[in-house]
Amino acid sequence: MASHSSAEQDRKMMEALRSGPITTLEAANDLDIVHPPNTIRRLRNRGHVIITYWTYQATELGRPFHRVAKYVLLREAY
Repeated sequence: MASHSSAEQDRKMMEALRSGPITTLEAANDLDIVHPPNTIRRLRNRGHVIITYWTYQATELGRPFHRVAKYVLLREAY
């Protein structure tokens, strides 16, 4: 059974951010992160520099686009 601990969610988010930007929908759907903004907040509190910008992303075929946060890792904590 997969772990849903905050440490595991943080690890998955950092791994994804190292590969490039990720949206809240991608983090929730692809990484199984329950509440991506909380994960980002924890990572920022540890010193990681992560910026947020807003974009629009479809959730399902034929549905209107939603305004979602996209996170970009600028610098990892030392």
